[in-house]
Amino acid sequence: MSIKPSTDMRARRSRKWLQDALAQLMKEKPFREIQITEIADRAQVSRPTFYLHYRSKEELLLSQVDVVFAEFLNELSDTIAAGNYDRQKYSILIFQYWERNAETLRMVMQAGLHEEFRERLRKYFLLAIKQLTARTEKPKADEQTLELIVDFESGGAYQLLTQWIARGMPYSAKQIGTLFYQLAAAGQTAKIAQ
Repeated sequence: MSIKPSTDMRARRSRKWLQDALAQLMKEKPFREIQITEIADRAQVSRPTFYLHYRSKEELLLSQVDVVFAEFLNELSDTIAAGNYDRQKYSILIFQYWERNAETLRMVMQAGLHEEFRERLRKYFLLAIKQLTARTEKPKADEQTLELIVDFESGGAYQLLTQWIARGMPYSAKQIGTLFYQLAAAGQTAKIAQ
């Protein structure tokens, strides 16, 4: 009999408690003033338990971003596997995920982790675009061109996401996702002139 599943469940539970504790503390004071001891105390875990899972409070906060992106990529994979490939749906889906998780993005922005969020967004865009283009019949972009397309699309998504959240989401996820799709459409077919 293996004890791994219960250990994994304990680890997931501890991580969730720590994430929740940080979210509660960020409602009470600025991120930079929060101490790891406070997070551990609020989560009712020890400091060593905190460090077992995270190196810093920044990593703890960004782990919530990773959860959102992992869920997004899983749904994207399922959609692609079912043969429902559609760039516009994919664009809207990104904003639907962040609409549901707007508080996480607000916390990241409040903490000043803009560059870290942008880098994660880029990493996940690369994975998503590779999944999407693997299913098409169109000629694939070379690695350098793909990197530029990812930079362009993730940079545009970063700007739209952060401004949309900062302004109180005045548009629906469908509206802002459609706008992103329209803006990125030219980039999806662009080629480097030879």
